[in-house]
Amino acid sequence: MAEKSAVREVFEDDKAGRLDFFHARTLAYSMAGELDKVEALVKEWAEKAKTLRSPDRRCPAALRAGVGLWILRRYEAAAEMLEKAADDPDGAYFLGLCQIELAQYDKAIASFRRAAQAGQDDFVCDMAIAEAARRAGNREEALARIRKHQGTRDGEAELHYQKGRCLEDAGDHEGAMSAYERAVELNPQHTGALFRLARMNDLFGNDEQAIDYYEKAAAIPPVHANVLINLGILYEDHGMYDKAVQAYRRVLATEPTHPMARLYLKDALGSLDMYYDEALEKRRSRMEQLLNTPLSDFELSSRVRDCLERMEIRTLYDLARLTEEDLVGAKNFGETSLTELRELLRSKGLHFGYGREEKKGKAIQSIAPPSGSEILDKPISELKLPIRCQKAMRTLNIQTVGDLVQKTEKELLECPNFGQTSLNEVRQALARLGLSLMAEKPTS
Repeated sequence: MAEKSAVREVFEDDKAGRLDFFHARTLAYSMAGELDKVEALVKEWAEKAKTLRSPDRRCPAALRAGVGLWILRRYEAAAEMLEKAADDPDGAYFLGLCQIELAQYDKAIASFRRAAQAGQDDFVCDMAIAEAARRAGNREEALARIRKHQGTRDGEAELHYQKGRCLEDAGDHEGAMSAYERAVELNPQHTGALFRLARMNDLFGNDEQAIDYYEKAAAIPPVHANVLINLGILYEDHGMYDKAVQAYRRVLATEPTHPMARLYLKDALGSLDMYYDEALEKRRSRMEQLLNTPLSDFELSSRVRDCLERMEIRTLYDLARLTEEDLVGAKNFGETSLTELRELLRSKGLHFGYGREEKKGKAIQSIAPPSGSEILDKPISELKLPIRCQKAMRTLNIQTVGDLVQKTEKELLECPNFGQTSLNEVRQALARLGLSLMAEKPTS
């Protein structure tokens, strides 16, 4: 008998409510195969919703089908289904969550109010209203909902998270950080607060702390694509291209057509190849130094040393390029001497004939310094900026150094994922060429 789906057990429980449905979402994104089972459940409950008529909008089949669609992030279809269960406290609540995702903030607020009237937790509904109101630009309404519960629900992480969002929107970054830290202290699994802490540290150049917060958020299913995208970019900035590739692939595992993840994965794979090429070049350089080592640096017997001098074999490269037959044919060179040299080569990771497989050096081309106009015509890629800067350049359609110096610091900072650290990198790269960004235009 096949093992019953963990999500199905929740959906088939007549007493399942809001917290159970959130738990089902976590299960769906943390257990292999569960998302496919949610797909099947949605079809089942949608069919039941067609046949089960309810005198009011409290249809349990529509509720479960709608919640399933919400889990699958199909918010428009979910909202349409949940309208059939909008008189149910859970139905109205999840309908509001879908309407927030669809940027229908006034409708979301109305749904949350209906949920509270139907018996949904008043604090939960007020925090959801605060979220919708703040997104709609009504920060005062959001703050009013927060103040309503400050005296009685100060131990709730969501209260401090919503407070932090309002403070952040008002430009009080220090206050916002404190509020988010309090939220995480109360609930280490609060992904919203973890993401905001990561994002703010990211923007202020505190990369290590940002990575730590992003990684914590990325360990809690379901993971929002923005968490993994931003984490991947930071990984790339620090040369951890293999981890960046994994982050972008995690996004594509649940959202195969995600445009940014597909683009960034391609970049990361290219950078990963470049990284390995650089590592290979370093190994080649070390090997070249080894091959150029004089044989006089090694402890060899007098007979072997004399024989090598007569044959004008002076470096490890000279020795490695020979075959055993070349040496055995030499005067006074026997098996004992051959074994001694064979052991020397083995200890250095070499063998006879190795030198014939490798090129000993590389030609070096001298390049004349460019003129002033040539500098401005340089492709932006020649500045060798960090990955995050390169992506910002592409977003702003900056293709040459000349294009870059026409931008102001403000224009660059307005680009997503471009913070103070990235700006400093650009300044330094331009300074090396004797250039700078365009000055801000004075305000009248």
